[in-house]
Amino acid sequence: PGTAPDEAAPRALALLEALHTRWNAWKPGEVDDLNAALRNGRAQTVTPALAWMLRRAAQMERASLGCFNPALGALVGAWGFHADALRDGPAPDAGRLARLQAGRPSLASLRIDGLKVGAASRAVQLDLGGCAKGAALDMALQALQRLGVRDALLNLGGNLAAMGGRDGRPWRVGIRDPHGPGLVAQVDVQGREAVVTSGTYERWRWADGQRASHVIDPATGLPAQALASVTVLHRDAALADAAATALLVAGPLRWRRVAAGMGVDQVLVIDPQGRREA
Repeated sequence: PGTAPDEAAPRALALLEALHTRWNAWKPGEVDDLNAALRNGRAQTVTPALAWMLRRAAQMERASLGCFNPALGALVGAWGFHADALRDGPAPDAGRLARLQAGRPSLASLRIDGLKVGAASRAVQLDLGGCAKGAALDMALQALQRLGVRDALLNLGGNLAAMGGRDGRPWRVGIRDPHGPGLVAQVDVQGREAVVTSGTYERWRWADGQRASHVIDPATGLPAQALASVTVLHRDAALADAAATALLVAGPLRWRRVAAGMGVDQVLVIDPQGRREA
């Protein structure tokens, strides 16, 4: 929107597509190559963008009290979520889950020396699904700004980031009802801001007859189910993305504490019964 150069939108879309390919946890790309190296106890040289993302992700893991943990790629894969098309079937057996958790996978195990990344534990398998979209939105907005764009609204898989407005008014975005069609709220985005939702309703599969969400609780190795959705508003889209995931894991008793630790204060939490807290 606005007076953007003709090449602005295609360049932003190309950036988002490139990051999706390079940082995908289950397709050939930079993260897949790094995971192979970590499984074999080797360090790997990565791009500056990925090194930056891993440093930020490690900081956000610490701030979230471990509720946001992008080192759980092996557990996420075990639950069947490393696929474009999800298939119903058995849940991973308790013994497999216990083995995957025994190594205590955490980004605290990473060793980042410039652009060389290794890990003290071979249990670390990266899955940046809880922060990569937000980081990609931040990068796309920055790219648009460099091209002279002042007004933009980006939607990446339901994660929204905006700057400026339209026709002199702020961008207005809706927050989806996790229990059915329609919206639970509408938000006027102020200046540059991201609106990111993590929920149990979007990406899930049947596992042993139970609904299993793609967001895995690091403490249990099981899908997080105590909340239906968490929406976070923040200027930093990567932080909003990670925080939405962390608060979904934290659940009804701990989400406020985790939100404070991560520095987010604009939050909408909806539980499985439809009750809302903010």
